[in-house]
Amino acid sequence: RSSTHRVKYSLDHRQHNPKPKCNDGKLTNTTFLPAELCKEDTLTYSTDKYDFHSAVVDMLQRCDEELVGKFRTLHDGTTTTPKLDNFTVPVISLTRMCQKGKLQEAQEYLSDAAASDARFLDVFDSFVVEKVLPHFKERLRAAGAHEGDKPLTFYYQRPPTLRIQPGPSRAYVRAHNDAEYGHQNGELNFWLPLTSRRKTGVDLLCESKEGVGDYHPLKAEYGEVVSFHGTSCRHYVGANHSLWT
Repeated sequence: RSSTHRVKYSLDHRQHNPKPKCNDGKLTNTTFLPAELCKEDTLTYSTDKYDFHSAVVDMLQRCDEELVGKFRTLHDGTTTTPKLDNFTVPVISLTRMCQKGKLQEAQEYLSDAAASDARFLDVFDSFVVEKVLPHFKERLRAAGAHEGDKPLTFYYQRPPTLRIQPGPSRAYVRAHNDAEYGHQNGELNFWLPLTSRRKTGVDLLCESKEGVGDYHPLKAEYGEVVSFHGTSCRHYVGANHSLWT
């Protein structure tokens, strides 16, 4: 993944701040999300208009293949059209530093690549501003949490976190909620797959409400994005036992 949870967080020592401020000292005016907004919601989009796949392919082709990875070629060395499910990652970049691996180095490299890739950020920004936020604002209005004719300020993570999970592998993400790492109630997670879960057998499993433990796959395909309240709802990703990424 292109980022990692880095916040040192403790339920015993955290102090609640009901009026958080930006770096410029101004109030963010953020608030808790209504319960209706914390429910899972699926949004479809045009993969032609918002072509994340080719943008990420272009980005990865410019990365250091010995650290981040490369696309498979045929046995005779022939290069085929790069597809994300054919991307391979060096074993050393899947291994943690404590085991003499380069996982953290690869994460930082990919994070820098995503943050500086103009084409990828252009697709991402357009998608958030033109597709996600209008839909989110309408959901707020429908829940009675916002008057539709009034301006509303949103904050979003930029760049987003890119997750590459090659197979076959035993690596997985343990069940957790993001509050364990200091994330706030007013945040909403968006899961946007770029390869087929039907080929990899990989999906994000999430509980429907905090603490109920009814884990279920989000079942999003390419061309769909699913929002869920990852701050409170525990979620995890299983191992990829397939030959795809």
